[in-house]
Parts: sequence; structure tokens; C-alpha cells
Amino acid sequence: MSRKIAPQARDRVIALIRKSKRVYMGSHIRPDGDALGSLLALGLGLEQRGCQVAMLLTDPVPPSYSFLPGITRVQSEPPEWEADLGLVVDCDGLSRLGKLAEVFSGLPHLVDIDHHATDSAFGDEHLIDSSAGATAEIVHALLRDFDVELNPDIGTCLYAAILTDTGRFCYANTTTNSLRIAAEAVEAGAEPHFIARKIFEERSIAATHLLGVALARLTEHLDGRVVSSLLTRDDFQETGAVPSDTEGIIDHLRAIGGPRVALLFVSPDHDSVRVSLRSDGSVDVSQVALGFGGGGHAMAAGCTVKGRAEEVRSRVVESLESAFAVSHYELAD
Repeated sequence: MSRKIAPQARDRVIALIRKSKRVYMGSHIRPDGDALGSLLALGLGLEQRGCQVAMLLTDPVPPSYSFLPGITRVQSEPPEWEADLGLVVDCDGLSRLGKLAEVFSGLPHLVDIDHHATDSAFGDEHLIDSSAGATAEIVHALLRDFDVELNPDIGTCLYAAILTDTGRFCYANTTTNSLRIAAEAVEAGAEPHFIARKIFEERSIAATHLLGVALARLTEHLDGRVVSSLLTRDDFQETGAVPSDTEGIIDHLRAIGGPRVALLFVSPDHDSVRVSLRSDGSVDVSQVALGFGGGGHAMAAGCTVKGRAEEVRSRVVESLESAFAVSHYELAD
């Protein structure tokens, strides 16, 4: 279901920010490019207008994003000073803040800024626009509301966020607004070739070995409509890879011609599995992920499921089979 930001909601959020002096900002566990880019761009922008800002994340920053301006400012524990406002970006549910959820829920005011159609809205106010290609597009609009000057640092963060969440401007969620903001970011000083290389082309030896393991384990399901791979804790130990090294692997699976859906199952322990889902648009994988307590977008979603890896894979594939049946039925109508 499409969700748009009501003008009255935007006005209330702007008023909240204007009267706030100390702000905690956060995003979801296992942060990706949009989470980090949106967090940093908005945080740096608010500092321009005199706000005291703390940027908080439960999980470490993946090495591929260590180049982002301001990234060393991100911390895992709240500072000693208390905030009068919390801003949470790109986080489709309070629980996705991880251990910081309690910190943010206890603030005097809390704003949910997101573009996931499956967002479980939380806080006092919500800026949720599911038509945006990235949360950074909503952040960009807020920065304009406050007349923040786009400098090279903020431009780099915005560009990285939009670049990653639109799949290098290849996904169907890429809009004219996505491209317009990216161009504005470049005009402000962002360097597209540098950003793309840092995020997509620089992999460690360990991460490359892990990718090789994933590709060697490709499995087809549902008469070739679905392809999947599975990574276990042993794979990380044997390759020396870290959890963030799985980023980008799903895109290699998605690039295979023929399958309609690509799945990556990552089992860091014996009783839980992280699942990444990508679709060509023939089935809404956000609804499949939602059924397992996750969420996302129609063509890109994720969830964490309790259970053994092979059991979870069977359940997700079974759910996809039902989703395909519904999709075909609706198309036939």
C-alpha cells in the first residue's frame, strides 16, 4: 500500500525540529547505505543550524562505508547529555533500532522518517513516503525546508544513500526525483566515481572468498523461478569474513537471468537465519518478509527467522510459492 506524507505532518515535524536544541538520531541494525547516508546527511545538516547532535547505531559501520564524511561521529552508546528530540531514519519499526530502542522510546519526542511501505509507524510524528526511492530523498526535502546548504560532505552522504537503495539507479524505485537529487549532490561536490568504487568495487579477500562460497551453493526452486544460497557460521570462520561482508552478495544472485526471485540465507548461529529477498517485480517480496516479521519493499525485503537454516529456507520458498499463486491469479483477473 502506497503511503505519502501529509502536509500537516511535515509542518509538525518542522516545528519540532525548530524548537529542539539537542537531538539523538538513529537507524536500523546492520545499517546499509541509505541508513548511513540519511543519518549523516541529516545530522550534519542539523548541526549547520546549531543543533547538538548524537548519531547512534547499535551495530558497527560496514567497512565499505567508512569513507562517508562524519562516519567517525557515529557511536553505539548515547552521550552523557540528554536529548529533547529523537529522529529515526530508514527504520521500519522501533525494534529495528536494536538495543537503542529503549533509549529512543524514552525521549520527549520521537519522529519516524522512512520510505518502507511496510513501516510499523512509531513515535509522535511520521514522515513516511513509500514512493521515495530512498529515505535520503525525504531527508533532502527536510534539509531544503531548513535552508541547509548542500556542501561536499552532505552531498556525498545523500548520493551514497540514493545510489545504494536504487541499486546504482537500476531498480524500479528509481524516480526522476532520485536522479534530480543525485545531480544536485554532485553539483554540491559529491564524486560519483569515488563513491561507487568505495561501495561496490573494493572487497576484501575474505569478502571475495565468501562471495565464492555463496555462488558455489546456488540452488534452484519452484521450477527455476527462485534461486537461493545459504551461508553458515562455519563459512565466516573459514573465510575470515565478517557479517557485513554479505552486503552485495544478493545482487549477484539477482543478476542471474531466468529466476524471478533471489534469496540469500545467512545463519550466524544454529537457531536464527537472516533472509534477504529480491524480486523482478512479479511477486511482492515485502509481503513475504512481513509474514516472517520483517519488511521492506515490493522488490527488496528482508527478515530474521528463528529456526534451522534448511527449515527456514523451506518455509520461505513455500511462502513464495503461495505468493506466486496469488500474483498469477491477480494478473489473470
